[in-house]
Parts: sequence; C-alpha cells; structure tokens
Amino acid sequence: MTVLLTLFWALTGPASDLFARANAAYEAARFEEAVVLYDSTLLYCRTAAVYYNRGNAHFKANRIGAAIADYLRAWSLGPRDRDIRYNLNFARQFRVDKNQNPEGLLSRVSRSVFTFFNPAQARLIAVLLFFLAALFLAGFFLLRHRQLLIAGLMLALLFFWALGSVFYWRGATSPNIVVVIVPELILRAGPGDEYKEIAAVHDGLEAKIVERRQEWLLIQIPGGLGGWVRTGTVQPVFE
Repeated sequence: MTVLLTLFWALTGPASDLFARANAAYEAARFEEAVVLYDSTLLYCRTAAVYYNRGNAHFKANRIGAAIADYLRAWSLGPRDRDIRYNLNFARQFRVDKNQNPEGLLSRVSRSVFTFFNPAQARLIAVLLFFLAALFLAGFFLLRHRQLLIAGLMLALLFFWALGSVFYWRGATSPNIVVVIVPELILRAGPGDEYKEIAAVHDGLEAKIVERRQEWLLIQIPGGLGGWVRTGTVQPVFE
C-alpha cells in the first residue's frame, strides 16, 4: 500500500507548509497529529493528495470508515490515480461487513468509461464539446461541407459521452452517500432508541441516506436493508 502521495505543485503558501508538516508527522507514526494537520491543510486547499494522505493516516489509526470516506473524496478528484483506487479497495477489505452484492459488470464498465475525468473536468469538457459540435453543425448547414458534418457528428458523440460522465458523477458524489464511522451501529425500525433493532453494521460500511428527521437518519445499506441511525454515527462523504 503506497504510503504518501505528494503533489506540492498543487499546494502553495500555508497549505504547502501544513502539508509538509502533516507528512512528516505521518512518517513519524504520529497519526493523530497528522490528521489534524491535514484538516488544517484542507482549509486552504482541497486536493486529491491531501484527502489521500489523510485517508492513510485514518487507516493507520484504525479508523476504516474515515479512511474510506477520504479515499472516495480523493478518487472523485483524481479518478485515474492507481494508488487512490488501490488503497480504497485495500481499506474495504478490512470492513467487518462484507458486500453481499458485489459490483456487476455493467457498473464496472460504466465506472471505467465515465470516470476518465473528474466531475469538474467533465462539466467543462461537456460545455466545450456542446458549443464546438453546434458550431461545426451550423457551419455545415451554411456551407454544406461534408467535413464539417462529420466533425460535428463526432463532437456531438463526444458531448454525449461527456454528458454521461457528468450524470455518472452526479450519482457517485451524491451528498446522501455516507460511511459508518463507529465500531458498531444499530439500525432501528424508527427514529428513536425505543424502536426495534433491525440489524447491526460496522465501521467502514458505505450506505445512502434515504430520509432525514431531526437527529436521525434513515439509511439504506448494500442489499436494500434500511434502518434509522443517529446523526454523527455516519459521515457524509461529499458535501
């Protein structure tokens, strides 16, 4: 498992100094200090490198859920980085709750096709391709040059791919995606401690918020089972 991903070119000023100090604390096995320094770094600059390294520090501190959440954040910013994907999958192996519904072929293909660029890049590329396709197609209707039509159609196809990427990321980075961050969490039949216990899940399990009610959340875990949990027992991955 790669320990540190250092991209100083993306960090300047106070962020660069904090990032270097955090990395030094990590190398010295002061993982709690490293997490605090990475937290401070993120106040200035949110990059895949900082989330990835903080995820490593959480993992070393045996906080699997917090590590997975950070690896997911890092992946959304640097989806082509192999170290990020490796560490995410590596951390998932340490969860108590094993996924009873492994990712299907279609899902894996969709992820591979639509995550070449990160969400911000995908949105920008989609806009550029839309205007370029419209420009070339308008040129064809005005000038009747076959080359303009071919170029316009190719750009239109690329635009639909980029649009698919935008919609894929919209689901993959939903603010309703959460990770369990407590050692054991009881799912209840209703929003209160007096309700029946449905199941117990554990640190690192990824779930989705279905409903919010004051201090309680209705979450759905892989496999379709749902239950109510207190806020603070799960951590939203994306804002």
